[in-house]
Amino acid sequence: MRLPLVAIAAALLAGFGLISGNAQAGRFLPTIENPYCPITTYTLRDVAEQASSMKDSNGRPVIVVNLSTLRDDPAYAKFLMAHECCHHTLGHVGLFKDGLGQVGPQAFFYIAPELKRMELEADCCAARLLRERHEEGSIEAGRSAMALFGKEPTGAYYPTGIERADNISGCALAPE
Repeated sequence: MRLPLVAIAAALLAGFGLISGNAQAGRFLPTIENPYCPITTYTLRDVAEQASSMKDSNGRPVIVVNLSTLRDDPAYAKFLMAHECCHHTLGHVGLFKDGLGQVGPQAFFYIAPELKRMELEADCCAARLLRERHEEGSIEAGRSAMALFGKEPTGAYYPTGIERADNISGCALAPE
């Protein structure tokens, strides 16, 4: 959910060969069936962040979910998996790399304004997906987790906790 996870998860996945090009290495990572999309979802311990979406070295979509979150808060983990699936289905993953190419560290300057919009879109998509499946407990777990941030951003250039909690509530209630 927070931006540093991308770097952490990429480093971990690179260590297992998913980013660096060894397609066989990914088969040794633990996975979980993601009920919200047919994207390989890896479970990793000892990552500070809760979940992330990315592409592997072959351009295939992958999701990484913190094993502790899955074990300790299954309802919130379901919200996170739906949220990360939505990043993929909404075209967020790789959007800026594909559009900007390798322009170096200044690329963040160009994507920062879009991060807020993308997080809110993925939250809304996840709330609607969970609503369709009658998983109100997972919607509430996502809303509650975001509300804990209060007026603070939930990540670098991300919306505040209040903005995200209100967005999740509104999307869960809004008609199609």
